[in-house]
Amino acid sequence: MSTPRPPPRPAAPRPVAPRPAANQPTGPRRPGAPSQTGSPALRPNLPGSTSASRPRDNRLNTSANKPVVASPVPVVKSATVREVSENAQYLPSNIHSIFISSATQQALQICVDEDVTQDNNWKLVDKEVLLKDIETLGQGSNFYEFQQQIQDYPDNEIALVYDYDYFYSQNFLICLDPLLKSYIENSPATLPVQEDDNTEQYVPPEPKIWVSLGSEIEIENERLIVNRALKRFKIKVPLRPTATATPSEKFKDVDPDIERKKNFVSIDQYEDKQFDMKKMELDSAVQAAAEYRENAAQTIWRYPKNQWTQYEPRTLNEEEQKKAMSDNHLIEMVMNSQDFFKEALQQNVIHNPFYLDWSELGGDLEGLGGPGDSHLKEYQSFSSIKQSRGMIVTCVQWHPTIRGIIAVSLAAGQGFDERVELISKTTSSPSLIFIWSFIDPIQPKLYLEAPDDIQCFQFSPTDPHVIAGGCVNGQVVMWDIKEYEDRIRNPRADHRDKDLFIPGFEDESFFQTPYLRYCAVSSIEHGHSEPITDLQWIPDHFQITTQGLPTENLSGNCSQIMTCSFDSQVLLWETRPPRGGPKPLSKKEREILNPMGVPLTFKHLDLIWRPFLRLQLQSPEAGQVDFAPRKFSIRESQGDRDALNKEDYTFEKKKEPTGGQFVNPVDDGNKTISQGKAKILQSIDTFFYVGTEDGQLVYQDWIPQKENDSAKFTTPKAAWSAIVLDGPVVALKRSPFFKDVLIIAGGWMFQIWREKVHSGSLLHTSPMKEKITDVEWSPTRPGVFYVAKQNGSIDVWDVIDRTHAPSISQSISNTAITYLSIKTISSKQQLLAAGDSNGTLHILEVPQSLRQPINQELQVVTNYFTRETERRSFVKHRWNLREEEKREKDRLAAMKIGIAPSHIPTQEEIDIRMKNEYNEFIQFEFGVLREMGLRDENEAPVIIPAN
Repeated sequence: MSTPRPPPRPAAPRPVAPRPAANQPTGPRRPGAPSQTGSPALRPNLPGSTSASRPRDNRLNTSANKPVVASPVPVVKSATVREVSENAQYLPSNIHSIFISSATQQALQICVDEDVTQDNNWKLVDKEVLLKDIETLGQGSNFYEFQQQIQDYPDNEIALVYDYDYFYSQNFLICLDPLLKSYIENSPATLPVQEDDNTEQYVPPEPKIWVSLGSEIEIENERLIVNRALKRFKIKVPLRPTATATPSEKFKDVDPDIERKKNFVSIDQYEDKQFDMKKMELDSAVQAAAEYRENAAQTIWRYPKNQWTQYEPRTLNEEEQKKAMSDNHLIEMVMNSQDFFKEALQQNVIHNPFYLDWSELGGDLEGLGGPGDSHLKEYQSFSSIKQSRGMIVTCVQWHPTIRGIIAVSLAAGQGFDERVELISKTTSSPSLIFIWSFIDPIQPKLYLEAPDDIQCFQFSPTDPHVIAGGCVNGQVVMWDIKEYEDRIRNPRADHRDKDLFIPGFEDESFFQTPYLRYCAVSSIEHGHSEPITDLQWIPDHFQITTQGLPTENLSGNCSQIMTCSFDSQVLLWETRPPRGGPKPLSKKEREILNPMGVPLTFKHLDLIWRPFLRLQLQSPEAGQVDFAPRKFSIRESQGDRDALNKEDYTFEKKKEPTGGQFVNPVDDGNKTISQGKAKILQSIDTFFYVGTEDGQLVYQDWIPQKENDSAKFTTPKAAWSAIVLDGPVVALKRSPFFKDVLIIAGGWMFQIWREKVHSGSLLHTSPMKEKITDVEWSPTRPGVFYVAKQNGSIDVWDVIDRTHAPSISQSISNTAITYLSIKTISSKQQLLAAGDSNGTLHILEVPQSLRQPINQELQVVTNYFTRETERRSFVKHRWNLREEEKREKDRLAAMKIGIAPSHIPTQEEIDIRMKNEYNEFIQFEFGVLREMGLRDENEAPVIIPAN
């Protein structure tokens, strides 16, 4: 409902600004425009606007004491709220709409309705005052957006115009043009509108004689002319005999408006919501007429019921049996059927007629996870009421050997400024890694303390009681939980029946979760300067030397760690003590050295640990920012012995007499294993992939190269890099079935790449509606992988089923899923761990249809990747062919105008010409040296053959 327009005030004539453009919008004045002294939140219906660049209308007022001069220019009324955004487009290029808060108005003495009013709506402000306000408040200043224009303004005073009714979307206008400022100061006044009594008379148009311009000739030429006689056909359709139709009836015209439903079938267009991608796959059927069907029934069985009832079995007495067995017809029938019986029995032996084919298609039909069940089921969830509040799950790792044990790291979801403000609180409350057990989902089994929030961690593949983690502050941390393995493995209730608990002397601390301090932490000044984003143990079948060469790992244990960070570095760390090691300590010396009871496994690394190899990832293009790695992936994996088999080397894993993989230098310093006799493994690929903060995929070599100028070993330039995603990389994982197939995810999309195939991805999706947070491959099905999204849902993709959309999309949490980790418990159970941004870990049970591979699935997926690889090779070949065609086309065009040679040599011809020129230069140089006496007469120059 609109309010009546208030009458205009006659005592306050409005001044006149420059004449508006012809296409400038006008409209009635907004009724009841109050004064504004606060934020634009008081007027929520007015849309925001930035500075525009079109001529402005006559909305700039001047002082009320200006003389009134007669002018024919009418007053342009204020625009409505709907026209505010359109009016802002007609401002001149040097006049901008700006919002000035009440505090800034008081500081500049331009308070609305006091210093500036509707009639006297402008004021000059010193330029230095505005620059001082920008310098004091920075980005919080209302004039920060126009800082450069204010500095370049030639005059000392700048005009600020008060927009009374928010005609240009803000409460003020700033004028940065000296000519417009002078016009505002000396603008003409508003004059009353003079109405003209003379009205125009309508004059109807007069008909004119048609004059031919030649267009009818073109129409006549385009007209279809029939050159031969038309043929006529008479088609007779026999009538279908019905109960009502008679042979005398014929076809007749029917009004479509009356019997529309009976005679016409309308097929309306509709949007199929099953597919998100438009016209990617279309499979539909079209039928022009209604389907005709004939059905017949002989009788109608209205009341089904049993017709015969038998209470006792029918038996024959001895006489009847003898009579039946002596019947000639029965004997003849049996003798004639003897051959058929033998044939049937032979077929039953060869082929089982009772074989159930469905069991081979879907596997075992028993149990909850049958072939038709394809949804993830909530198996269990872990969350700490105190420690998980306001935290984000950053990493999830399953214990390698103990079933039912999972570790989770939590971090505060804070930015850099928030962490600085809460530095005291962060220091007082340590960062933790929770080790949960499926037996006790209420309270964790063990807390691992860390110096700062853990972004990534991983169990040692060969020594599961050793854990390595990466912190936000760039340090690498080590834990040893060997003393607590029995506590983690066994449930707490088992100890109540033993002699540990005597009535009145129970150990109450046994039921409290212990806190374990870290064994070692790396040096801050020699490590990463940014948060560690990814960490991985080097597999146990090889190790990397200080020169970056892959050699045999004779110790047979994982002792090297690879990390990456935002500081454009990938570092390699060694956990073993130096050769010889420290001297062994007695039990009393250990207690003095370690009063907190922390294991001394990595005491030789604490606070002095530094990387033995540093890789600096530099952009190959000059002037570009260096790569900021988030994830990396090497080709070799734990348990893969192909590199050793290719070297004709029998790998024998050597263990320590104590059964542990790591040597405790405090116990015995002579147990370190020498690697002097290890040979270099030529079959190991030293190139690895890196995903960056900018959505790039980088192919990098970790072996340093020697520079020619300085003779120093530095990291080589990236062999290949390209921007493949529209956001930071959150996952870069290799397929467990294909070593050269990777999936990279980040932003709103993911892609599948093949190693060394850099012409394009094998599979990529269009941008999704929600951001992707993590991706995980299925360990049992080659074509299945899981995609976690920010809206708390998980998409299950199956390349065998479809490649343009997920097969299943299921909501798991009301917050974002931040990490995925899958574990195969047994042949009939597979669990998927999903951590969210609320600090909760969800354990989901994978159904049988997603964990059990279908028939020949590996071969089908292999063929799919092979076809896509060949397609990329064909695309690359077509690119080269198109480039050659373009060069040939340009050459022919240049020859046509006479600015290019008639023949462009090939690369082989260019090489032959350059070799000939080089040989001529060698002969000339040798002749000059022979004349100078620097070469022997019998000596001949070395000539390079051209072919």
